[in-house]
Amino acid sequence: MTGLATDHGFQTRRTVILSMIIGSCGIVILGIQPLLLGGLRLAGVIDAVELGWIATAEVLGMAAGIFIATPGLRSKYAQLLAIGACVLMAACNVVTPACTGPASLALARSLAGLAEGGMVAVSLMTITYSARPGQLNAIYLTAGATPQLALAYFLPVAVFPVFGINSTFYIMAAIGLASAALAAMVRDPFAPSKAEWHGKLQWTPFLALSLAASLITAAAVGASWSYVEPMGANYGLTSDQVGLAVTISLAFQIVGSLTVALIGFRLPYRVTLPLGVAVQALSLAYLLTSTGMVAFCAALAVFGFLWQACMPFAMDLVVDADPSRATAPLILPITLAGLSFGPLIASALVGVSVAGAFEFSLCGFAVAVAIYLSIFRKGGVPAGATP
Repeated sequence: MTGLATDHGFQTRRTVILSMIIGSCGIVILGIQPLLLGGLRLAGVIDAVELGWIATAEVLGMAAGIFIATPGLRSKYAQLLAIGACVLMAACNVVTPACTGPASLALARSLAGLAEGGMVAVSLMTITYSARPGQLNAIYLTAGATPQLALAYFLPVAVFPVFGINSTFYIMAAIGLASAALAAMVRDPFAPSKAEWHGKLQWTPFLALSLAASLITAAAVGASWSYVEPMGANYGLTSDQVGLAVTISLAFQIVGSLTVALIGFRLPYRVTLPLGVAVQALSLAYLLTSTGMVAFCAALAVFGFLWQACMPFAMDLVVDADPSRATAPLILPITLAGLSFGPLIASALVGVSVAGAFEFSLCGFAVAVAIYLSIFRKGGVPAGATP
């Protein structure tokens, strides 16, 4: 694929593939987090409010891990950093089942998130300096969503009933150790040196608003995604039915990112971003006003498709807003920060019903659409951009 070629040749195709796999393993938790935390809630380990706090802790830890690892991957200790992140991720998952309360769970999952962020940074540096960052980002999202889909299907059906929910954390530990082995096989730099990449960051209103829109959109996504399981329960759906709905959503996430990777990357982000976010809002509005398994699955399918399909365009937008690409590595941690703060804010809006989390998401999507429309107005796109 052309998207697997890099601008400056600092990595071979083999290293690009290894890097993408390592980073994909780092985001596996994002697809199954609703099932894991929802299962812990049903088991009485945590309540609905604590669910939001723990989801926030892990995803915020992932964002911090990217910020910390990104400069480290330019150093001579880059490979040790990558391997260490994978091993730490495995260790945190091993100790998670021993946690007996929300505080210890939050600590274990935040450290796991920190390690996962380091793994994601490995892929992020490859994506940032690729010839087509949006297309390669879509390939990465497709690769990351595939194991999420498999786990989301098999965990509720084959794993939870036989081995219990805690067995999933041991599966995650095995994924971490396998990633460490892949990191040890890398022979090229994990990131280009400063001498290989020239460019000076210039902050502009266009760039700041582009990043803000990504943050707000991610917060809206995270707020609703973390409360999918309780919302399904409110509708009278069983855990198996919710698991099926999540699996369908993950399948459509793969379809969304794969569509962009193959053909959709040619679409203009000026249209795709505001329209995609608006339709996401409509899918949640439909979910809130409808009941039943079919409506629940349909709403989550549209939501999942657009969640992943819009992210590559957000990357292209930031690259156009900042030709130096100095801020391009920030787009994913900003997105993760939004995914973490969304559930945190939503946790203050839920009780017996979790509809407040979805209503918050609707407001967030509306604000994001307004920002996109304001920066895409005539004259709002910087010279040289290709919206």
